[in-house]
Amino acid sequence: MEVAMKVLKARAVATLLTATLISTGAFIAAPSAVANDGTTSLAAVLTAKNSYDNDGSNYDILTAAVLAVLGAKPGSAVSALTDGNVALTAFIPNDDAFINLVTAWTSAAPVSESAAFTAVAQLGINTIENVLLYHVVVGPAILSPDALKANGASLATALKGASIGVTVKGTTITLGDNDVVAADPKVLLPQVDINKGNKQVAHGIDAVLLPVQLLSLGSNSLAAVLTAKNSFDTNKNNFDIVTAAVLAVLKAKPASDVAILTDGNIPVTAFIPNDGAFLNLVTALTGKAPKNERAAFATVAGLGIPTVESILKYHVVQGDPILSPAALKANGAQLHTTLDGKLIKVTVKGTKITLGDYNKKLKDPVVVLSRVDLNKGNLQVAHGINAVLMPTA
Repeated sequence: MEVAMKVLKARAVATLLTATLISTGAFIAAPSAVANDGTTSLAAVLTAKNSYDNDGSNYDILTAAVLAVLGAKPGSAVSALTDGNVALTAFIPNDDAFINLVTAWTSAAPVSESAAFTAVAQLGINTIENVLLYHVVVGPAILSPDALKANGASLATALKGASIGVTVKGTTITLGDNDVVAADPKVLLPQVDINKGNKQVAHGIDAVLLPVQLLSLGSNSLAAVLTAKNSFDTNKNNFDIVTAAVLAVLKAKPASDVAILTDGNIPVTAFIPNDGAFLNLVTALTGKAPKNERAAFATVAGLGIPTVESILKYHVVQGDPILSPAALKANGAQLHTTLDGKLIKVTVKGTKITLGDYNKKLKDPVVVLSRVDLNKGNLQVAHGINAVLMPTA
C-alpha cells in the first residue's frame, strides 16, 4: 500500500494546480424562497459531532481532512469553510465515499475510518487541500430545488481552473469529475441542504470528487466492445454496420490504421455512427432507402475498401480519451483525426454537440447523448453519432 500511495502522491501533486478561491459565473442559482443569510459556518456544523465510528453515512473523514489542512496551512483557501460570511456550496463525501476510494487505490479495504484517513493523508497536505477545494463552489448557496434544475450545468470550483459537471435525471443528481475510472458521485437526497438558512450549505455525496486521474485506465479495446454483440437487426440505435465495416477493412488490409481500434493500449476517441446514420447515408447516396442493415452495409462496402477505410479513420481521434464533460466544453475546437490530418470542427450549443465535416450537402452529425462515453474507464472511448462524418465534399 505504501508504494501505491507514494506513486499516487507523485502523480497527483505533479498534476494538481495551486488552489485559489474564485467566484463562479458558470451557474447562478435561482432565487430561493428561503433566506440564506445566516452566518453559521460549515466547519462549525462538521466539527460539532465528529469522531471516528462505524457509521459510513456521516462525515468524520472529511472533517479530519479539513482540520489537517488548516492545521498545516492556516492561510489555506479551505479556511473559507470556517467563515460563515463567505457564501458557498460544498459537496461533501461521506465516510463510505472515502473508504471506497481508499479500497480502489490500494485494493484493500481499510479496517476503520481512522485507517482510511491515514491512507488519504499519505497523499500529502497539498493534494488533500486541492481535493477539498474541488468540492467547494463559491457564490450564493445552491439549494436542492435549484440543483434539480441544473442539468447540464458546469460549476466552477474553488480549485482554480477546475469545474464539476452536473447531470440530472429525475431526482438523481450526478456530479462529473476528472477521473474517468472511479464512479461519478451522486448527491445523497437524504443529506441535502445541510446548514440551510445560512450562507454556507452542503450536500452529501456518495463518492469523492477527483480533480485529476488517480486510478489507472483499462485497456479494453473499442473493437472488443463493438464485436461483443454484433449482428444485423432492426435496431437503428446500435452499431452493427460500422462494426461490419471495421471487420471488412481489417480482413482486406490487416495492417490498416483502423487496427488501432483493436489495441486497447493506444488511447483514442472514436465518434461512431449508429445504424440509422448509415441507413440515412445510403438513402442520400442512392436516392432509395435500403431494405435492411445488411443491404445498407452492402452499399457502403460497394464504395471500395480504401474509401471505407478513409471514412473510418476520419472518425478516430488519437490521444487522451475525450469524455462527454470535456466535449461539452469544446465549442470551437478542431480535432485532428487519424486520416491524414483531416479535421473535425466541434460546435456546442447547450448540450448539443455538432461535428462539422467536409461535406456541405449532408447534415453534420450530432452526438447522441444517450450513447456517450462508451467503454469509459479505458484508454479507448467512443461516442455515438447520428450521421456519418464525411472527409470529402
